[in-house]
Amino acid sequence: MTWRHVQTSASLAFLRTLLFFVNLIFILSGGLLVILGIALRSHFKEFLEITPEMKSSSPYVVMGLGIAVLFIGLLAFWCTIRGHITLLYIYSIIILLILIAEVILAVTIIMKKQTYESSFKTSVRKIMLQYPRTSMSSHVDHLQRALSCCGVDSYTDWFETSYGSSQNQVPLSCCKKSLNHTCIRTNLQKDNLPTDLNINGCYPTVLSAIKSNYPIFGGIILAIALFPLMGIILSCCLAHQLSKHRYEPVD
Repeated sequence: MTWRHVQTSASLAFLRTLLFFVNLIFILSGGLLVILGIALRSHFKEFLEITPEMKSSSPYVVMGLGIAVLFIGLLAFWCTIRGHITLLYIYSIIILLILIAEVILAVTIIMKKQTYESSFKTSVRKIMLQYPRTSMSSHVDHLQRALSCCGVDSYTDWFETSYGSSQNQVPLSCCKKSLNHTCIRTNLQKDNLPTDLNINGCYPTVLSAIKSNYPIFGGIILAIALFPLMGIILSCCLAHQLSKHRYEPVD
């Protein structure tokens, strides 16, 4: 066995080990995406249904992406262990296509950011105008309780609805959770800030929550893009080394 053969064997072992750990993290990320999709569907159903563009597809898109990542990650394990050169190249192409799809999806979301924000604002205001006659009223109540907000831009938005215009009142869901007395939510004045209510609107509250979590979102997006890219490079390098090792003469 020549020194070159030893070097090739060592590099193959190193590449296999690296690809193994990258695939392991890739599979774990797929599992997390499936769990996230289930959580979106079960725990955030009310929030998603308020915005028509997101209510039907978002959880299933996330779960579908997670299942695809799980399947591809398991395929990569088999390719890595068996050292099948053709399948390693096919795996690289599939990961590249997924990476391109993720980039397109991210760009689409960024481009439609204003549309989502405008749709959310319009939908909440429309439900408020029909409150409490519409079946979506409970969704607004849930939103206001969960985010400790009231109205779209401010609690005074309720004064412009059929529900709140007659007595300048707001729903019970606008009341602060920490109160130990009966919430005063009727005959309110715009000039005097009510102490029993959450006065901030739900629209700026949602935007503030998203902006404060930008570093987290950025880290998640970077990780989602980084690991497929590492998988592409490592699988191509492993396939190249396996091909070279196969035709390397043994003394």
